[in-house]
Amino acid sequence: MINGVINVYKEVGYTSRDAVSRLTGILRQRKIGHTGTLDPAAEGVLPMCVGKATKLCELLTGHKKQYIAVMKLGIATDTEDTTGEITEKTNYPENWYEENLTAENLTKITDKFIGTQFQTPPMYSAKRVNGRRLYELAREGKVIERKPCEITVYGIEIKNIDIINREITVIVDCSKGTYIRTLCKDIGEALGCKAAMKSLLRTRTGDFYLENSYKLDEIEKIVKENRVDEIIIPIEKIFYNLRRIDVTGYAGVLLDNGGIVNMEEARLEPGFDNIKDGEKFRMYNKDGEFKAVYCYYEKINALKIDKMF
Repeated sequence: MINGVINVYKEVGYTSRDAVSRLTGILRQRKIGHTGTLDPAAEGVLPMCVGKATKLCELLTGHKKQYIAVMKLGIATDTEDTTGEITEKTNYPENWYEENLTAENLTKITDKFIGTQFQTPPMYSAKRVNGRRLYELAREGKVIERKPCEITVYGIEIKNIDIINREITVIVDCSKGTYIRTLCKDIGEALGCKAAMKSLLRTRTGDFYLENSYKLDEIEKIVKENRVDEIIIPIEKIFYNLRRIDVTGYAGVLLDNGGIVNMEEARLEPGFDNIKDGEKFRMYNKDGEFKAVYCYYEKINALKIDKMF
């Protein structure tokens, strides 16, 4: 069984679930999960957790994201992107765009969207409300009230301004749960000319980057050549930012069974000090095998299991 993470490049046309199904067939392994939904029209980084690494799905989903989005100005749609039906147009003359689409003016407007804020999920989204996906309700012609969700936009950079085609390209750094379609729509409204997202590329999620991702066809070729180890990121590597603790003897038995490990029983390297309450550690058994992530509790001076692999 394969255990680890593969940095998948999801191509346009696939749902995130489609990508999981395709990878399941390629690896011939059923236990696979993705780390953050990408719409069928979007593409880019979508790390996949395989085998025991599926326990990491929630953790990796929470990482910061980076996107490159192209906004089409002058239109609004029911889906907030250009795949939907146009609901409104603004027929401004070309000189209006020349006067308003300056880098200085656009930066002033996009800066207003930086920071922690509440965003209402679009009707055409995979978010569940009362057990149903919003897009399912939208396809039935229903529009329901949605609870705004807290998100954070860390930065918006203007990458390109195309006045002739009335398009703006932006680079967005944001938290999980941010709908870039909605952000594009809101920026268009702030500009006064409406906007819909034309394309979306996820370039980063956490420490997973576009340049180190693999398309499904590439993965299939690598698997056929028996080189899958080259693209599997070991589970323990995800936690390399955590300090390491090795245990032996009876503490090793406790570790193998997910039990509480007293600090007196842990083998610490010289200089291993300044341990803080709530700090997490990579735990290794007597054979040097990575077994789990444990959390330190100062009150009992012991380590308790956080995630077992």
